[in-house]
Amino acid sequence: MIYAKNKTVLLELQKDLSLVNNGASILEEKRNILLKEIISLLNKVEEERLTLNETIQDSYTLLIKAFMESGKIQLKKEASLPIFDCRLRVYEKSFIGILTPQISYKLQQVRFPLDISSETLFLELARKSFIDSTSKILALGEIELKAWRLTDELKKTVVRVNALQKYYVPEYEKAIKETTSSLEEIEREFLIIIKKLKQSENF
Repeated sequence: MIYAKNKTVLLELQKDLSLVNNGASILEEKRNILLKEIISLLNKVEEERLTLNETIQDSYTLLIKAFMESGKIQLKKEASLPIFDCRLRVYEKSFIGILTPQISYKLQQVRFPLDISSETLFLELARKSFIDSTSKILALGEIELKAWRLTDELKKTVVRVNALQKYYVPEYEKAIKETTSSLEEIEREFLIIIKKLKQSENF
């Protein structure tokens, strides 16, 4: 850091150091908020995965029952029929100034399922169960995407905090110390000169 050693520069250095410290404090707060949110999201991911695994297991159990109920040919035929129209929308939402992905979807039924007396009851139940699984997959995907986005931002924030605390703050503190020492030395020299001038006037 190259700088002149005078009062004006000293005041500027002190002002800059104050700004750097404020910036570091803000980034530290951001880091803590991100860390807390990421931990919360990871807990949700774990919960959603457990729920999703259970739902998928139930779906395949129903599918096996549907296979036993209707046979392979009927199962493939029924499974290929359009039952729902899905409208998916992915947009971004701000979290402390960071854009994170949000997923919204709408399942519109285009064919009514068969009633409880139907010969393909388990097929209808399996189809509904897989639709529920899709819903949970999208919910889990949204949480994981948000966690990844915030993790990337956390890494950048940690780098910035470290740069301020371990490089810029020490550099400014060193510059202020050197400038202060230099000004004190100049002041001492000036006082010595004044003292000598007074002594010479007395003779």
